[in-house]
Amino acid sequence: GTLSLLVTYMSKRDLLVRLRSRTMGDAVLVASAWVLLLLFGIIGAVLNSAWSSRDLLAIPHFVAIVLIGSFASGWTYCMLFICRSLSVMIDRFCCELMNAPDLAQAMKNWNILQAVMLKASGSIELSFIAMLLALAFAVPLLLADFLTLGASWAALPSVVPVVLTMSLFVRAFFVAASITDKCARVPALVNSLCFGPGTEQPRQLLVEYISGSDAGFYVCDIRLTIGMALKFMYMWCIVGFGVATNVLTQAGT
Repeated sequence: GTLSLLVTYMSKRDLLVRLRSRTMGDAVLVASAWVLLLLFGIIGAVLNSAWSSRDLLAIPHFVAIVLIGSFASGWTYCMLFICRSLSVMIDRFCCELMNAPDLAQAMKNWNILQAVMLKASGSIELSFIAMLLALAFAVPLLLADFLTLGASWAALPSVVPVVLTMSLFVRAFFVAASITDKCARVPALVNSLCFGPGTEQPRQLLVEYISGSDAGFYVCDIRLTIGMALKFMYMWCIVGFGVATNVLTQAGT
């Protein structure tokens, strides 16, 4: 439903080519991460079978990494595709307003764009909640892997897939948050444009309408911003650093 809505909206405005160029980098990034996940999964399976007596765990470990990595990669790309679509729509709105300024039509277009953004963000908000939970639990689980496997090269194939998955989720997190920040800069752009004599009051009404709409990417009625994403990452960096320090201190004693 949401993907068809986005594709229909963008095809009517000839934005599919621009969207394809925007999402090409994301596709290469996600595909590279997936290949690395497979590579380290194979290395981990070989090391488990060669360096330990748990030969039977090597194949299930590899299968788990492949399944989880494939799901996380596809999941992340879907979220990135939706977020990139919204970002392209906002850019198109600004370009149309600059090339063919029409205050009445601009208010109507912004109203449609806002509705599309709410629909798109609402359709994947549960996925974002699951992603945030995965990021929240990934840090202590990563440290638990270090504590269980030890700080050696043998632990690297088990740790790298978790780091790659976290990196994909962080990428999607910040791309989604950038949509809200991009919407917040639209009123300043509109206010800087000249629509001709006698249009100062209608222009101010449009600026106030866009500002009051609070458009952006919402997760459970909460606007996701870059500042919020940075605070989330900062908090979990502190938690990870504290847990790592505690683990290393106990290991040293």
